[in-house]
Amino acid sequence: MNKNHIIKNKIIKLFIICFIIGYILAFLFYFSLDKIELKSLISAVKNSNILFKTSNNIINHLKILSVTVLLTLIFVGVPIFIGLIISEGFKVCLRLIILFKIYKLKGIIYGLIYTLINNGIYLLILIFIFKKIIKIAKALYLYKIKKENINFNYLFNNYIRIITLIIFTLIFDTLIYLYGNYLLNYIIKLCQL
Repeated sequence: MNKNHIIKNKIIKLFIICFIIGYILAFLFYFSLDKIELKSLISAVKNSNILFKTSNNIINHLKILSVTVLLTLIFVGVPIFIGLIISEGFKVCLRLIILFKIYKLKGIIYGLIYTLINNGIYLLILIFIFKKIIKIAKALYLYKIKKENINFNYLFNNYIRIITLIIFTLIFDTLIYLYGNYLLNYIIKLCQL
């Protein structure tokens, strides 16, 4: 196994660990709620129907990803991106817990499909962007701190790939915004929620 492959595996493992930390935090949050808070949360979810609609993430994803990538230039992009991954894990897990609490097994099935539709491609793209951000941060660290030579073409190519991934995210978010609710309505009927 070459060094580059080992680094990619470590980055994917770090991504998964951060996502799992988000899951654990969601469980801790859920079990820290008292009965009144839990009832209020479940009531708010039922009344708003928020878990039965696709969200308009276009602007949020553009802002979050662009700012994080730019902040990589001053080394704070990586910790912010790690926080982003943890928050995505938190949201996915909390959604599944609430749907299970309300609808039992049907809620879990719907929640997994909802996550796949609403967040699946986005989470996959986050993995690729995370790899690129780590590479950029490492190259900039070696250049600024260790005073090693830097390959500006390498940096430029990584930034171009990140921009391409962000554009792909925006296209996906637009498609989900336009057509996701039709798909979710079909799945709601299948799950009989």
